Amino acid sequence: MMHTRPSGPDSASTGGPDPLDGYALCWGCVPGTGLTDLAALAARHGFREISVRPRQYFAAAGDDPAWRGKFDDAGVRVGVIDAMLSRLPGAPEPHEVPQSLRPDYALGLDDCLEAAEALGARALNVAHYLGSPVPPDELADAVGETADAAARIGVAVALEFIPGTGIPDLAAALDIARRAARPNAGVLFDSWHFLRNGGALGDIAGLAQCPVVEAQLSDRRTPAPGEEYVPMKGRLPLGEGEAPLAAIARALRQSAPETVFSLEIFPDEPGDPDRTVAHLAETTRAFATSHR
Repeated sequence: MMHTRPSGPDSASTGGPDPLDGYALCWGCVPGTGLTDLAALAARHGFREISVRPRQYFAAAGDDPAWRGKFDDAGVRVGVIDAMLSRLPGAPEPHEVPQSLRPDYALGLDDCLEAAEALGARALNVAHYLGSPVPPDELADAVGETADAAARIGVAVALEFIPGTGIPDLAAALDIARRAARPNAGVLFDSWHFLRNGGALGDIAGLAQCPVVEAQLSDRRTPAPGEEYVPMKGRLPLGEGEAPLAAIARALRQSAPETVFSLEIFPDEPGDPDRTVAHLAETTRAFATSHR
């Protein structure tokens, strides 16, 4: 399944593409922000695509009767519903996860597909976050069933790999996607998880044979020996760390030229959302311009 990268609003007026073309703003960059506010922030700073938590859709639909008009006025599309956490075998039950995550684990396949269809998303991310190890064939069967349901509304399924889960690395995600063998099922490539696992650039070449539904990017500094890993901490804007992101981006473009790069940069401390997104737009434009 081929997806067209979003085009920036200033392409025609400037005589060339906006450097943010092909980049999306992930909900995790401004956690706690509602759907319509996220869309407005993205539009204000030049992002034409966002990724959305399923719970953001249901909150907007339930709390704000005018949400649809506000969202449409922003002129921003939803690329990915991020993520369905409850579907795969080995996933914990809602009561087994931290309180802050229970609303996400309480939403099932039908809920996520409702959000995807209502928002016009092109893909649903499926993650095994906090999941226990499960035989690959069991995971592949569940991915295949999910992909079949998603295909009925024209939505692709992205399989995310996360260290410490039943899908710990890129090789495992590729293996499960191939076993599932559905044309609308592929992988979500996350540079943070890839580098945490010691991934090498040569590993990305394998993506040429498997659809890359989305790529999430964030910069990082090299951890000190023995440094404790803290989930969702330490992610930096592009160009502010030491990760070989330019080489990763080039390798991804060679294997999957239409891949959208979504910024997944969880802030270490809460800040002003407008300033946060403005800074991300500035650093991403600089990165994109210098590494074309």
